[in-house]
Amino acid sequence: MTDAELAVLSIVAEGPVYGQDLQTIITQRGLREWTQIGVSSLYYVLEKLERQGLIEGRGNPATRETPRRQFQLTPAGFGVLQTAVADLLSTPREYGNGFELGLANLHVLRPAQIRTAFFAYRQELLSRLTQTRERWQQLQDSKAPFQIDAIFGHHAAMLEAELEWITEFIDAWEAQAPPDPPPHYTDPITIPRMKQVVLPHHPDSPHRVPTRPLGPRPGMETGQSEGATDLGEAPTIKETTLSARTPPHLPTESEKLAEDDVSTAGELDLDGVHDSDPSSDPSINGDGGDEEWSERETLAADDILNEEKMDTDEDER
Repeated sequence: MTDAELAVLSIVAEGPVYGQDLQTIITQRGLREWTQIGVSSLYYVLEKLERQGLIEGRGNPATRETPRRQFQLTPAGFGVLQTAVADLLSTPREYGNGFELGLANLHVLRPAQIRTAFFAYRQELLSRLTQTRERWQQLQDSKAPFQIDAIFGHHAAMLEAELEWITEFIDAWEAQAPPDPPPHYTDPITIPRMKQVVLPHHPDSPHRVPTRPLGPRPGMETGQSEGATDLGEAPTIKETTLSARTPPHLPTESEKLAEDDVSTAGELDLDGVHDSDPSSDPSINGDGGDEEWSERETLAADDILNEEKMDTDEDER
């Protein structure tokens, strides 16, 4: 039987108790300080003791509501509890843990390391002893049962004895401890220049390219940032060959049509000027333009007749 099972069985032996009340009792008595009883493992222990017939639960176990069920000790459980308690009180137990294994291997540590480990161990004992005494005093003030008072009294006595022993042991060890060896310093290894790693920012790096500082622009005073003015105006925008200028006014559709009409009328006027220009008349220049002029008049007359004929056809329709 484990310490957790024995602790739960002893609490149930005091009288019927609900599963959720067991959590409060275990916390108040500080049983988790020397037994491995977790919040969730408590209900597992209750179910295990119930399957073994050591305790009896009231309520439907199929509901899985262990915290809301009430448990009480069975006659078989009382007999097992008596046997376990008698065995614990009649047989001395070895106070063995990992500390003895560390004492057996002191030779693998340096004196400074051993001294640090013993100091930490002694400080931990002092902290645990202080906490145990404070808890023990609280139980005495609340008039806890005699057996609960005995648990903390025994625990405090064990810590006091351990603290006294480690204090005497440290003094005995310091009397025979060898002196600390001097630290060993080795000369730095000289690495050939060809095998050294040259960083990009190293002065001797071939990849380091010096750059020229950007001087002030013409007309700019020293300490003045680019684009700033003395009057606190907004910085000007630097124009490039790729910068596009925005037109001041975008013409509307009606304005575009008006511009097209004006350009068309101008072309017609220019044609009339050329036609009326005497210098451009081939008949006046004597270049044999009579035939061209008569042919032009014939074509114009044909166009007039065609237009009149089209007007007549439209009227008849």
